[in-house]
Amino acid sequence: MKATNQQMSNGWVETVLENDHGMCLTFLNFGGIVTELVVPDKRGVRENVVLSYADLSHYKENKPYFGALIGPVAGRIKDACFMKNGTRHTLSANDGHHHLHGGGNGLHQQLFSVTLFQHEDRVGAMLTAEEMEMDHYPGKLTTTITYIITNENEWIIDYHATVDEMMPVTLTNHTYFNLTGSVKRSVLNHVIQLESDSFLELDETLAPTGFIRSTAYTPFDFRSEKRIGERIHLTHHQLQVAKNGYDHYFLLDHTKEVKAVVYDEESGRKLEMKTTQPGVVLYTGNSLEDELLLKEGNKIEKHAGLCLETQGHPAALQHKGLSSIWLKPEDVYKHQTIYQFSVE
Repeated sequence: MKATNQQMSNGWVETVLENDHGMCLTFLNFGGIVTELVVPDKRGVRENVVLSYADLSHYKENKPYFGALIGPVAGRIKDACFMKNGTRHTLSANDGHHHLHGGGNGLHQQLFSVTLFQHEDRVGAMLTAEEMEMDHYPGKLTTTITYIITNENEWIIDYHATVDEMMPVTLTNHTYFNLTGSVKRSVLNHVIQLESDSFLELDETLAPTGFIRSTAYTPFDFRSEKRIGERIHLTHHQLQVAKNGYDHYFLLDHTKEVKAVVYDEESGRKLEMKTTQPGVVLYTGNSLEDELLLKEGNKIEKHAGLCLETQGHPAALQHKGLSSIWLKPEDVYKHQTIYQFSVE
């Protein structure tokens, strides 16, 4: 097990967490951005399985939110506003008419202090930022988010947050996974199983309508294994709204321990996801098209990666039937997500 910090020329700090079995997580103190996650395939070949920029300077803008922590509120707040104690509260609109992923100075733009720790079977880092005033949110947010790598090839994310005034909070990480290794192929051949019988409907601007739809008899039913590429081009209005793919919030079945499984047959890599969060956004990189280069030298292309963004949903601010995302000063926001890697 090994944990190291390195000061970079631009003033950022790069941290590397490595276990005894060849799994290695690299991230920045800027935005908690994961720049590399190396795991072996079924032949023992160690490769990067996340999307990251070749040029670190591109993380300053980072429109796709590669690898970043997201908050205070992950997802779209429709019309960039919500009601608090009977008063309309307006945020910045950074996604058309909507407020996306915490606005221009969300967690993805924050500098965290990083404290390393090491135990016999795990190594980790605590990323802390205190009393952040973010966008036009009421109150200040304090977070300690912990990244842990275990000898069971788990990447554990522990989220801890408090506020000094009641405000909406739901945090996530926006890492894009590609289990082929070194982005050799798109994720269209990835097979997914997702323990969910319902999802949130989106309007034409990708904002939630508030309607919860059943996954049964639709391309959104992943309760048994399905290949992504066999589903995204089916004729379904919700797939077309999301530019031929998924950008939808799935409500999770918490009677099942493992909430999602992603598998790439050629590499043999398998990713299992567990979480305490009520749901997950499955995003299949439908808008990923850019001349910028990935770390491996590839151009950024559509469906190059997929996200499993575990979170509550901001639609709860405007619609009933969803878990509340309000956080009070006397309460503590605590959630955990585990991504575990193996081979078959």
